[in-house]
Amino acid sequence: MIIATEAQGYVDDAVDGIAEDGVYVSSEVPGAAGLHDQLVAQIGDESIGVAVFSDNAAFEASGPDIVSQLAAAHPDCQTIIVAVGDDLSAGSRVLDQGEAMRIANQAETAAGDVDAALTETIQGVIAASPAPSAEASDAGPFIGIALGVVALVAAGGVVFGIARARRRRGRAAPGKHPLPEPVRTHVHTLQGLTADYARAGAAGVPQAAGVAEQIDVIARNTAELFERLDRKGEEGQRATAAVEYGETLRKLTGALDRDYLLDILTHPDLWDDPADRVQEVRAAVSSFSTELVENIKQVNARRGLHFQVSLDGLMGRRKELQEWDRAFERADGDAGPAPLGD
Repeated sequence: MIIATEAQGYVDDAVDGIAEDGVYVSSEVPGAAGLHDQLVAQIGDESIGVAVFSDNAAFEASGPDIVSQLAAAHPDCQTIIVAVGDDLSAGSRVLDQGEAMRIANQAETAAGDVDAALTETIQGVIAASPAPSAEASDAGPFIGIALGVVALVAAGGVVFGIARARRRRGRAAPGKHPLPEPVRTHVHTLQGLTADYARAGAAGVPQAAGVAEQIDVIARNTAELFERLDRKGEEGQRATAAVEYGETLRKLTGALDRDYLLDILTHPDLWDDPADRVQEVRAAVSSFSTELVENIKQVNARRGLHFQVSLDGLMGRRKELQEWDRAFERADGDAGPAPLGD
């Protein structure tokens, strides 16, 4: 079992740990030694690498970014599963696009704690993995990770690869997380949507691959914005950004939801004005993404953040989105009773 040292970053430690016996558990995780042995036993001879970190690892990289880095460091490993605090991420060379992430998300929702979620994810991956083939010596491209997916348009379809994030060596102060709530929740939702749109694009749904790219950029840049605010000690601006981005990302994820934009792209014949609806959402996504980059530039220049893009117009234009927004607010306790209808 590899024990972390100050000379290495979290991901470096995990690379070494997986090379040793397929499993790395950070010493910051309670019961690390016992969990390590438990995971080793569960994996057995399967080509699965597992890395378990405390929340502090999120200061170095997001869970999906860690998955892609570990996959690059261990090209012989068919599936990588990562836990950062209570959040699971996964990717695989042998499962269908997004399947490893779906298994991890399902386990995370159903299980009572991260240990149980890891067990369910490992079991699910093993059950879903194809039988070994003598002809398949090359594991192929690493697929199925929500964050870091880059859509590459190729002849006959769309191929998805993983952009490897740069490593950061600094250790985080205990108890802090670069993404405040509810921004963190919305970014996780965007990560899941990236995989959904990527799968749709691979299946030939028009514009879905392009939307996947846009969502991925927003998820990565949102994390980058708050990380830079955190590094520069901009607590006041960070708090303001958390409020502004929490609200705007809530509306954005509603418009990008599987039951709205993705369904329109997949079944345009079942919607009124499908082309207009798609244009409305994509224009809003583009405007938001542009402002996000501008906010990062403002942080770099130590200027005040300016928030000019509002998605209120998008939400107010379509009754379906208005109802989604009201339902969200009621669930969050921010709104009164539901309207009686038209």
